[in-house]
Amino acid sequence: MMFAAISPTAVLAFIFTGVVLLLYGVRLLSETFQHSTDGLIKRALGQLINNPGAAFGIGVLATTLMQSSSAMSSLLIGLVSADVLPLTAAIIVLLGSNVGSTLAVQLLVLHITDYAPIILGLGCAIALFTYRSSWKRAGRACFAFGLIVLGLTFISTGSQPIASNSVTALLFKDLSDAPLVLLLIGTLLALILSSSAASVGLIVALAAHGVLPVEAALALMLGANVGTTVIALLSATSNGTLVGRRLALIHTGTKLLGALVAFMLLPLLAGLLAHILPDAGVQVAAAHLAFNCLLALLCVPLAGKLATLAERLLPEQKSAEGKVYGPRYLDIKTLSKPAIALGLATHEILHMADVALEMLEGSIQALEEYRNPKLQQNIEALDDQLDELNAAIKGFLTQLDETALTEEQARQEIALLYITADLEAIGDVITRRFMSLAARRWRDHISFSEEGWEDLVGYHRQVLEALQEGLVLLTVHSPALATEFLERTAHLDELKRELHLRHIRRLHQGIPSSRTSSALHLDMLDTLGMILSHATNMAYVMQEARAVK
Repeated sequence: MMFAAISPTAVLAFIFTGVVLLLYGVRLLSETFQHSTDGLIKRALGQLINNPGAAFGIGVLATTLMQSSSAMSSLLIGLVSADVLPLTAAIIVLLGSNVGSTLAVQLLVLHITDYAPIILGLGCAIALFTYRSSWKRAGRACFAFGLIVLGLTFISTGSQPIASNSVTALLFKDLSDAPLVLLLIGTLLALILSSSAASVGLIVALAAHGVLPVEAALALMLGANVGTTVIALLSATSNGTLVGRRLALIHTGTKLLGALVAFMLLPLLAGLLAHILPDAGVQVAAAHLAFNCLLALLCVPLAGKLATLAERLLPEQKSAEGKVYGPRYLDIKTLSKPAIALGLATHEILHMADVALEMLEGSIQALEEYRNPKLQQNIEALDDQLDELNAAIKGFLTQLDETALTEEQARQEIALLYITADLEAIGDVITRRFMSLAARRWRDHISFSEEGWEDLVGYHRQVLEALQEGLVLLTVHSPALATEFLERTAHLDELKRELHLRHIRRLHQGIPSSRTSSALHLDMLDTLGMILSHATNMAYVMQEARAVK
């Protein structure tokens, strides 16, 4: 024992200091490993979609290093939202992260807390006297780990005098007769501390010093396991993505169901542990580890069914027309992880591109039957949606910390901002120019010649196809495809000039409908040319962003 806590004030001070040190150590360790391993974890998980065992192992290892299941959950939500990882695989990784998050508590029963000063000193020495960034990160991680161990030491030391206090002993004895209340208290404790390591570590320390009977400590431990998932569930429900809500629902649901089953077997479990392990603290720590391991063992084979259930319980919200509105993939919790945030922004831009393509596809129909009020309303609603997505994506990307971006990520961020501007500009061209031209046609009763109308419809179709092809470059890094696309846009520029000349020839031929529609016809070609110009700009931006220096 490092210190002797005697007075009630000292006891509270020790426990408070221990919890704060542990929480800060977990946060520091999580930030250190996230900054240096997010890309590695992302690539590893992307390769392990069809290997549940390896995905589970990655979840255990990553959370053991970060000691933050919430950080791992956030990373998984980003990966699933960016289509890097399917929901089924994310569930398996999440179950592995539950096991990884229990390992810090085992430090108490292994008496590693006795070496807290050595671990802290070693971490400081490595960070202070090394120059390579990788060694400095290693020193910082060692220091953070030392803070966790020191925090557990303070919690253990502060909890010892509680056992000898008659008032607290009587209080906990009364609570022991109400295990359901203890379950709720454990949930509340985890909610307050926002850390399973801190809450369960405190419970283990209290049990180890005889403050709590084992059965009461187990009830608290089960409540804490549920409580650590509730904040993520509330956060996902209030402002998270749909996939985040699904993953949070699975996380809380499986933990809650497992805790309720274990709660009904508490007397049996307490008796079994007493026969196997002599020390009360060791019993609670072992039960914490076994609970999460058994939960994973039961749920990993059912991951696919759990994903399907979550999708049924939380279906994709749609409008009356069956279209999904608003941002679907952006998640502000991923802003600290640039690779994930940029992936989500790219996915949202593809969503935005779908809206722009739908507007362009419907624009020619509006030119044919402008008096159809539903067509006008649909184009206007789509333009509003495009503006909303543009604002959301820009706001999201501009919140990224530029100092945390690599050179390649910085180029990608700028490229995405340019692309959203071009897509929004395409929407403006359609609503302000195209729809205005359509209104003019019907107001002035303008008719096109058969050949002139075929030219406009054909050119419109080719511009639409070119825009679709150009947007493929957002997801496929192919220099050959980019070159082919730019050649196609150059050809369409030439075709526009040719169509212009064909219209002039019809004027010379004295075709009446060509004369009356001349200004409208040429304005239509120019409008389609503007859309093509924005598509070309996007292709050049994507090429420059991927250029290797």
